[in-house]
Amino acid sequence: MKIEAFSKLISLNEQSEIRKFEYLSFYFLEIKEEPEFTVKDLSAVLTALGFAKPNVSRLTANQKKSRSFIKGTKENTFRLSAQRRLEIKKEISDSSESEEIESDDSIIPEVLLTSTQRKYLAKAAQQINSCYEKNLFDACALMMRRLLEILLIHCFEEKELDAQVKDEEGNYNNLKTLINKAKSLKEIGLSPESKKEIDSFREIGNLSAHRIKYNCRRDDIRTSRTAYRALIEELLYIAKLTK
Repeated sequence: MKIEAFSKLISLNEQSEIRKFEYLSFYFLEIKEEPEFTVKDLSAVLTALGFAKPNVSRLTANQKKSRSFIKGTKENTFRLSAQRRLEIKKEISDSSESEEIESDDSIIPEVLLTSTQRKYLAKAAQQINSCYEKNLFDACALMMRRLLEILLIHCFEEKELDAQVKDEEGNYNNLKTLINKAKSLKEIGLSPESKKEIDSFREIGNLSAHRIKYNCRRDDIRTSRTAYRALIEELLYIAKLTK
């Protein structure tokens, strides 16, 4: 989840100064896995979000008196207490009933897909990122496979080659056939790198979908996310969905 979305979720603009620090501490602990901060660190975040620059001396004194924080391991650092962390987690869980997909750019920069003006592509990218951030790695692999398949179809459509990848009833062939055709047809114009890597993303999605005793792990995706992002961007260009 991006910090702007988090701020909106907990109505950060309506909170007192010390409450703002509590929620920001929670955000960086839970979302960014950064447990310790200085007052200057979070003051800079508040300023970046458009809030007035806090009085550091006053805020430091209030933070030290608050039971919501405990002393950090390094000088002048602090961390959110375990009790306050649980309280905020429950508070957010109880209040969040929105269908908005909360995600950051962990796998794909979402602007790549939002710029296409096609909501179904943007939502696919959001789901990929959100699944990865929430440790739903099988779901992430499946959505990565799905986005790959959609964009390949758009590439064939753009090149007016879609008839070559449809069956007699007008349905598109399976992803393996789409990939093999894309690799063999000069008109599609896949780069040598993409030809080499593209099938690996079909395979990881298939493992998550069909292998009974398989569970996708973070490193299965993390180690290949740069190659995946490059492939998706290339397909967007081929399909002329971006400039």
